[in-house]
Amino acid sequence: MDIQFKQLEKWFGQLQALKPLSMTVQSGEFVSLVGPSGCGKTTLLRMIAGLEEPASGAIHFGGTAVYDNSRKVNLPPQKRKIGMVFQDFALWPHMTVFENVAYGLKAAGRNKEVQEKVSEALDNVQLGSFQERYPHQLSGGQQQRVAIARAVATDPDIMLLDEPLSALDASLRDEMRILLQSLVKKLNMTAVYVTHDQSEAMAMSDRVVVMNDGKVQQTGTPEEIYQRPVNEVVASFIGKGALIQGLVTEVEDVPMLKVNADVQIPLSTSKTKGLEPHDWVHAIIRPEQVSLDTAPAEAGIRAAVETVSFLGERYEVSLTLDGSDERLFAYTPERTVPGQEVSVTVRSTIHLIQHKGGVSREETA
Repeated sequence: MDIQFKQLEKWFGQLQALKPLSMTVQSGEFVSLVGPSGCGKTTLLRMIAGLEEPASGAIHFGGTAVYDNSRKVNLPPQKRKIGMVFQDFALWPHMTVFENVAYGLKAAGRNKEVQEKVSEALDNVQLGSFQERYPHQLSGGQQQRVAIARAVATDPDIMLLDEPLSALDASLRDEMRILLQSLVKKLNMTAVYVTHDQSEAMAMSDRVVVMNDGKVQQTGTPEEIYQRPVNEVVASFIGKGALIQGLVTEVEDVPMLKVNADVQIPLSTSKTKGLEPHDWVHAIIRPEQVSLDTAPAEAGIRAAVETVSFLGERYEVSLTLDGSDERLFAYTPERTVPGQEVSVTVRSTIHLIQHKGGVSREETA
């Protein structure tokens, strides 16, 4: 079932928590809302659920209004056919696993289906043999599985997830991420997922919505958001990388990004289309676009190693550019040491963002 927002807006007193938003989440899509704290992502999720009332606008599920300010429509949460999973699990401590999962079914008067639906939901989260246990007898990961089972037991069309993995440790988060992805697709639900963890959103989503200051900054596939951010806000928030300001110039007909008198980076002509010499731009330079040579070459950009972090399969190195306060990040299979002089080469395909107003000038296919 698709979700359509039409000029949706929300105020808390004098604070505009959500600026007019129009957007559609397609049926069966897994969409993540990401952004810094206070950006409006949880407010939007709560409005979808019916837990917050918008100031204006409309929300449609599959073409049917669940909220419409102009028509005075506002369905309560229990009539919206949604499932919701919270960060804190929200399990009843005095109820067994079976009773927790059955709660929504019984509240909806579906008593004849309870045994079948609860068993099916618990099997879907690999907890079929845990029906008689109490929440305090379960691990954190198991408790979150129970919360997910409770959400899917009522056969919702839409699943809403509010930072459901943030209370889990790293290994459990990976396990639960895979479970959630597979379960949402298996049950053919539309999912809206709120998280502050951008890597989690990028790994799980069909589309990512980046929000800031109550406004959608960019919507796109994880690849689009990462490779072609439309402004500095998105570029800074999504993915590892350096946002460097420079001047577009030409040297012997080769477009260049001039960072300072000592640092110039060759650019692809496809990346400078629409830009003029002497335009100021921001370049987002990802670690995988930086090659590091421990034997400084005359053709490379001189830099010094600042920090080295071991990531298992590789090292992540932060570098300070010669004659500049700018910093780059690079990946390398070899250990370097802080203070070591190196030379770096930056790929010409780095993404450029027009400095004034922050609008991307890259041509898109």
